[in-house]
Amino acid sequence: MPAPRALIIDDRLPEPQRDAGSAVILSHIRCLQRLGFEVSFAASLDLAKADADRGSLEELKIAWCGAPFYGSVEEVLRRQAGEFDLIYLHRIANAAKYAELARHHFPKARQIYSVADLHHVRIGRQAAAEDRPELSPLANRLRLMEFTSAALADAVITHSSGEAKLLAAQIGAAKVHTVRWSATARPTEVPFAERHGIAFIGGYGHPPNLDAARWLISEIMPLVRQHDPALECLLVGGGLPEGVRQRCGDGIVTLGQVTDLSEIFGRVRLTVAPLRFGAGVKGKVIDSLAAGVPCVMTPIGAEGLDLPLALEGCIAATAETIAAAIGHLHKDRKANAACRAAGLSYIEEAFAEALLDVHMQQALGPALHASAKIETAVAN
Repeated sequence: MPAPRALIIDDRLPEPQRDAGSAVILSHIRCLQRLGFEVSFAASLDLAKADADRGSLEELKIAWCGAPFYGSVEEVLRRQAGEFDLIYLHRIANAAKYAELARHHFPKARQIYSVADLHHVRIGRQAAAEDRPELSPLANRLRLMEFTSAALADAVITHSSGEAKLLAAQIGAAKVHTVRWSATARPTEVPFAERHGIAFIGGYGHPPNLDAARWLISEIMPLVRQHDPALECLLVGGGLPEGVRQRCGDGIVTLGQVTDLSEIFGRVRLTVAPLRFGAGVKGKVIDSLAAGVPCVMTPIGAEGLDLPLALEGCIAATAETIAAAIGHLHKDRKANAACRAAGLSYIEEAFAEALLDVHMQQALGPALHASAKIETAVAN
């Protein structure tokens, strides 16, 4: 029996150092491969990428559907008509643009819409946080697009338990699946006493991260340094505007893009995710916990994670309470160690590879699940 085939459509080639979405896609691809699928990938905004840029896909035995073989995603769907058993559409732009065409060319294929995060929730929160009512029409338009795409898909994947509830209320719980990704606990081996300071990690071209950086600079860190003038905060990630960079100082150090986050986790005692708006599960929070580095986060930063009670002290909503939590976990070795242990246990349980496979199988549905199981059994 031939192996089932899956086509992944995303915006760009996955680059884990660029964004959390890339790490998620690669994790889901590996999961589908473990379940017996042959996986192909099309990047709607990167279709003309050079050979060197797609080499990592070929190393993972993922077929590239782009230049010089195809000129558009539409051409991929037309020329490969009927050849795929699973169409996986990542992000609303791709679901809205290609779902109907994919249904036309692959009427028997199971279609999964992976939301990444609900954009209308993020934009709506941004409108409120920044007092920008002009964003409300965009949020309403995205809400219609996202719920329509979810209703038309055979299954919907979200990483956030909170967003799963929101989607279930609109389209029914049977089609909605909370499917996260696999993460491995790799705790830093640098002792607590040899680390100092905190870090905020994110791409600052993303509005929630940029807003958080401004809040951190203007309100949170001044409060932190009132109690510990030597404590520094590293801003890690690309895209920080020059105007914001010029406001740094007084304990704020900008590092830009870093290729290996383990260097950061081996340098600081904790990270911070002071997000005032946003949506979905925050990948850098997961990265920090997997490194054994506690993360002080807002309720938005913790949303959808279902964190254990032992990490509730890491969640704070105001500049004052965030600063207090930072000071406590930076100074108190015992409290830091307790959060470290709780975070590592949480990663090992909630982001285990085996759990991902179970949840993905549920999203695949009985027919594809059975097909994948048969292929896996034959291979073994």
